[in-house]
Amino acid sequence: MTNLTACGYLKIVLEQEFPKVYYRFVSHGILHYELTNMQELCAPLLTGLDEDDRFLRCEIIGMIANYLQEE
Repeated sequence: MTNLTACGYLKIVLEQEFPKVYYRFVSHGILHYELTNMQELCAPLLTGLDEDDRFLRCEIIGMIANYLQEE
């Protein structure tokens, strides 16, 4: 997955699975910053994997949840 695609994918997952957090990040103007941090954490998962892989989505949701708990 390219960086642009990975960032877009993370944005979609964040918005769909964590809407309150997503809109809080948007309203505070930190969405791009937070997505960049999440992308670094998820990089090993995103390399060469398919967006339509449902197991990838579950892994990404777990990584985002862990990231948000550490926040």
